[in-house]
Amino acid sequence: MQLLFYNDYTLGVLKDGKVFDASSAVDHADVLPPQAVMEQVIAGFDEHRSRLEAAAAGNGLGLDCVRVRAPLPRPHNALCAFSNYLDREGAVGGELDFFYKGTRSAIGCGDTVHIPDIPDAQVFQAEAEFAYVIGKPARNVSVDDALSHVFGYTNFVDVSARAIPNRRTTFLSKGHETWGPMGPFITTADEVADPQDVHVQSWINGELKQDYSTSAMAYSVAEQIAWLSQYLTLVPGDIISCGTHHVGLWPINDGDTVEVEGRGLGRLRFNIRSSGPKKTENWLPPGVRSALPGERR
Repeated sequence: MQLLFYNDYTLGVLKDGKVFDASSAVDHADVLPPQAVMEQVIAGFDEHRSRLEAAAAGNGLGLDCVRVRAPLPRPHNALCAFSNYLDREGAVGGELDFFYKGTRSAIGCGDTVHIPDIPDAQVFQAEAEFAYVIGKPARNVSVDDALSHVFGYTNFVDVSARAIPNRRTTFLSKGHETWGPMGPFITTADEVADPQDVHVQSWINGELKQDYSTSAMAYSVAEQIAWLSQYLTLVPGDIISCGTHHVGLWPINDGDTVEVEGRGLGRLRFNIRSSGPKKTENWLPPGVRSALPGERR
């Protein structure tokens, strides 16, 4: 099943390219904040599923006829993995670690990323990422049990300002409002056969840039959940993004259109507005090749 918010944050089910109003499937959906509505669906999915399926009948709306919103407008936890792909010389991964993305960073398909003028930033980039949504509380879970805590998957983009000097945290480089595009919908876990075998691509102004598989992760989704759950309780509606394969990263500037698509997750599209001058530095982390053997630039 594919779940989304559309127009004025109406809960919807996407089926055969049509969006169906599913707000009647959740009690008090008309008065609850959108995040609370989605959390109710996620936490009680077994209860809600038949009502959601029943809603996906009759006359739906074309996906291109609605305004698609972020499927998780204000998650309690929005976490992103650091350097979690084997994209460096020797294909050696680093220690597993994460950073928080601001909960006001969430925007949806067709929305706009706003980039303030940060003179010290070398360049701005949009990292195409594969993300998962927690479906039930997870605390000190094992790797073997970890995937049972996943509700579904979605596209996520970690917008980043690169190489700002003399900063001890990720706030200025990653923590801005609108810097966490996601969606266009959540695909439930039963629709994704193997989260470690998903093809991810990104385009800037229609030109393919990133093109990789989640099989290149240094730490799998299950390993990430087991590690994180040692230090905090993950709850339904949390979103965790798996990091990016840095090959193919490209500058983003005012007027650009970015698209991201993980197989089975739909295509997320958003626009860039920048207050500062155009920046075109071809930045990559130390040790990352501009292209790996057999891969396109």
